[in-house]
Amino acid sequence: MKTKATFLLNIGLLLLSLPAFAGPPADAGVTRTQIEGFDNWAWMDNPLSPGTVTCPGGELMFNEFLIPYCANSTTGLLHLRDAVLWSCMTSDDDPRITGVGLFTFNGNFDADSSGPVWGKWTIVPMVGCNKDGLYPEEQVMSSTMSWHGTWNGQRMFYSDNGLPVWIGDLNIVGRGNGGDIDGLHFMGMELATTYSPFPIPYELLPIPELRDVPEGYFTGEIKE
Repeated sequence: MKTKATFLLNIGLLLLSLPAFAGPPADAGVTRTQIEGFDNWAWMDNPLSPGTVTCPGGELMFNEFLIPYCANSTTGLLHLRDAVLWSCMTSDDDPRITGVGLFTFNGNFDADSSGPVWGKWTIVPMVGCNKDGLYPEEQVMSSTMSWHGTWNGQRMFYSDNGLPVWIGDLNIVGRGNGGDIDGLHFMGMELATTYSPFPIPYELLPIPELRDVPEGYFTGEIKE
């Protein structure tokens, strides 16, 4: 429970340290809906695609859990390209941003596993997303509405009383397609917290207290 409490405290302190998310002044005829929610990474079949990992100045290796790392490195660098992950996005404020999230992931990590990260994202609104199950490919492919956009930010290493933690501070923009989200715009941010040098779901860590804790917290605005 101490680890879980530490996670929640860290998120609370980070949110207090960030400027309040605010959109531009209200426009006549424009509706802005503020939302917040959680990004809970699936783990049974993640990643859907491992992408490409390279080690400039080092040798690519994998540990016993098949997590990549760079050995004998003279630079400490690790580059990740085009990994594909999925998750369950949940917003109690608005069901339009609740469903299956699909993300491409790129990053340039330094010796502390910190650095710029970026990619594309899709959210398919639906009920019943299960992060403990398999990727619901048929439901995603047959959906007639979805959000699409890009994300970017920085992943940074911190030490909290000796506990290593990596926090991604991410900016998100996107647009709705189809159904009642067609033409809507979303802009927001996410804080993604991991406890391993290479980002993996909490279920793959030997920390049972984190099993039901979402990896990410997001907030933003739907403009229509």
